[in-house]
Amino acid sequence: METPNHNPDIIFDTDLYTIEWSDIENVEIDYENYLNDIELFFKEDFDNEILEDDIYL
Repeated sequence: METPNHNPDIIFDTDLYTIEWSDIENVEIDYENYLNDIELFFKEDFDNEILEDDIYL
């Protein structure tokens, strides 16, 4: 099925959407920040948790 407003003159720039293996391979991971994000996630989840005992009050 064709799109009625399709313009075949538009050039698709594949470089904008291409990821090279070297881009992934050479990335340095910030483990400290990563661990802080995980810790914050669980802390917020725990702080917002409704305890089972509170449900039956």
